[in-house]
Amino acid sequence: MNDFFASLMENEITPFLHELLPAGGMMLRACLYCVVILAAAFCVFWGKEKIRAGIEMRPGKSALSLLRRICSTALKIPAVPDPAQKVLFVAAPLFAFVFSLFFFFFLPVNKGYFLHPDFSLLYLLFAASCGTYAFIAGGWSSTTRFSFFAAVRMIAQSLCCQSVLAVVVMTILMTAGAPDLYSVIKAQRKIWFVVPHFPLFILYMLSVAMLLGLAPFKGPKSERELAGGIYAEYGGSLYLLFIAGENILLLLCAALGSVLFLGGTIPLVGTAVLPAFVWLLLKTGLLVFVFILMDCTLPCYRTDRLMNVCFKVFLPFALVWLAVTAGYLYLLQTGG
Repeated sequence: MNDFFASLMENEITPFLHELLPAGGMMLRACLYCVVILAAAFCVFWGKEKIRAGIEMRPGKSALSLLRRICSTALKIPAVPDPAQKVLFVAAPLFAFVFSLFFFFFLPVNKGYFLHPDFSLLYLLFAASCGTYAFIAGGWSSTTRFSFFAAVRMIAQSLCCQSVLAVVVMTILMTAGAPDLYSVIKAQRKIWFVVPHFPLFILYMLSVAMLLGLAPFKGPKSERELAGGIYAEYGGSLYLLFIAGENILLLLCAALGSVLFLGGTIPLVGTAVLPAFVWLLLKTGLLVFVFILMDCTLPCYRTDRLMNVCFKVFLPFALVWLAVTAGYLYLLQTGG
């Protein structure tokens, strides 16, 4: 019997464990990565509170009090309205959280990715739209007037921002000459893209504000006329999942903006003392601060006027800039 178990251990179990080790290591790395992202999202939430408190000239809440508030909210049983579409009502915040969390697996850190496909930027744009539609589904499934109008506003803003954002990213990829995010970073070794494409950087910031419902495009989350908008019927852990997904998306869009326009992991001239990922964190933190400052200070813009400005000003300007960039790169390659 002992010989049987010894042969079984040697011939079957040990090779199986050796084959399982790489998958286990990847799962452990993924879990640690998720913990780091959630901690960064909490820092974003705390930063919002501190900046808002400073603007309103009141004492801000400490990190411990915010952590207590998050824990108490997570322990509450979420109330599902009777007329709501219950399956979609519960699934929407889960999808919003999962889509926003999986974005970071494709961002370049140091010399590579956690996962490294060549279509990483295309995946990010696709998953960003899916994350937005999860927020829309949450407002739509509540079947109340406030949530319904908020979902309609979110649909209008997502249609506006995705078209502009696609043209902006297409121009950056054309300038870099590759669809890979790490190649975009390497293309900015001489000059960051924010210098030649500064108007596109402004369009990117405005498009992200539309995508996330930040001021001046905060119509889907308006607390005055829509009682919180898409979050009107949510509470407890489901509401917490939406807020976590929103903060993670804000962090992701700031990180993506630092990669596309601020050189990502490339240090400033003559200051290559810090590690590469520290520069990415600093640039991401700067953009997060700008987004939070916009959200706390700018007034809201009406949705119909937003669509008018977007389709008559932002999108034509982005298309013209794309055409001019394409012509300049063509002349540069042909020696003209």
